[in-house]
Amino acid sequence: MSAGRVAGLLLGGAVLLPACLLPQEDHVIQPLPPAMNQPPRILESLLQPANRFVTVRNGSDCPNLIFSAPVADPDVQDPLIYNFYVDADRFPAFVKQATISADSKAVDRPDPATYEVSFGIPGPLQEPGEHVVEVLVSDGALVNRNPQPRTVILLDGGTALDPTYAVTYAWAVTAVAGPCP
Repeated sequence: MSAGRVAGLLLGGAVLLPACLLPQEDHVIQPLPPAMNQPPRILESLLQPANRFVTVRNGSDCPNLIFSAPVADPDVQDPLIYNFYVDADRFPAFVKQATISADSKAVDRPDPATYEVSFGIPGPLQEPGEHVVEVLVSDGALVNRNPQPRTVILLDGGTALDPTYAVTYAWAVTAVAGPCP
């Protein structure tokens, strides 16, 4: 190796070495921003009735028909709101609305969304024919079946919209006129 080359390497090292010895800027790791909302889900393997297509008799002596939809939400602090609809295309108002609390702090909620139909009192499923029973589960406020985003406060004091979600499941119910055997 030539003397000039060695001198160049030594000179380059002398110039770069102090840069490593100078104090570096402190970079403090900032806390993570709040996690965004995740959607709830309906546990389809645990639904009652288990079959999507249901045939029932509508006589006043027939047993009650119970719709049950177990739900889960990875955001364990979120209360879940559910609405049941019968023939929502003709009757857009829900027939039942309730809340599943977040008390258990479990992803799979211990209480399902439920709707019980009694054939002993007048109701939408007493009419013979085809019906659709739908459950809609949301992890936030609904306006006309549309989930409304929440405002969250960011680390810098600003705000952002965090989406909320809704999931649905529907049963096709055929009501047949007549008493139960």
